[in-house]
Amino acid sequence: MLMNGKKYTSKIIKVPALVPDAKLFLSQWDGELSVDENIERAIQYNIFGKTSRTFVKNILNAFKERFIFGDEQDEALRELVKSEVDQNIVDRILYYYTALADQLLYDFVINYVYEVQRSGRDLFITTMKAQRYIQRLSEDGKTTAEWSDTVCNRVARNTLTTLRDFHLLEGKVKKRIVPPYLPVESFVYIAYLLYQREPAGDKMIDHRDWKLFLLDSFAVERLFLEAHQYGYLTYNAAGSLIRIDFKQKSIMEVVDDIMQRTA
Repeated sequence: MLMNGKKYTSKIIKVPALVPDAKLFLSQWDGELSVDENIERAIQYNIFGKTSRTFVKNILNAFKERFIFGDEQDEALRELVKSEVDQNIVDRILYYYTALADQLLYDFVINYVYEVQRSGRDLFITTMKAQRYIQRLSEDGKTTAEWSDTVCNRVARNTLTTLRDFHLLEGKVKKRIVPPYLPVESFVYIAYLLYQREPAGDKMIDHRDWKLFLLDSFAVERLFLEAHQYGYLTYNAAGSLIRIDFKQKSIMEVVDDIMQRTA
């Protein structure tokens, strides 16, 4: 489902997941400098060790779009990345932000991968299958231009590589859908972001963002119950009435809570 009439872009060709680079970018951020100054410093010192200056600029532009928000999330995410929490927790949150920043990646997961996983039949996704799906989007006029077979192939390959690097898929040529897994700490972080936008309990459980992790509403409810048991939040259900409350007053407090509990 395209948002605000915008069309899908092929930007994932330039910058796929690059998880280690993303963590390096966030961990070396200087809070005393502006966004532009941090970007310029990263280019000047070539923090990624890439030979192409153009590639470095592409990486930084992508990371700026994915991980810089101009609000309290900035410091919270950087603190979490720099902490000693399990990297599976961090990786899932980085994946969430990456998917939110790329509508094609987001929709590919919730409209295609999720449905394949739900079918329970062939849980393998090949580049050819992904390319056919993306080709149909282009033929339906949902991409920024009519994409050639080459562009569709490159978008498909980098999309699948990104999902593999974020642990939703595994394998090289023929990629298998990994059984759904979301650490409760990552779940709490994301749930708090959703809670800030829409605190209604039933809408939080049914929110389409959970499909990014291949979770149905029953799995989401179980995670809310687990988070309640750990004391991250309170979850109360009485019939169809569901109430979810957080004791934390900011996403930074959520991160502090996660770091303390996992230390």
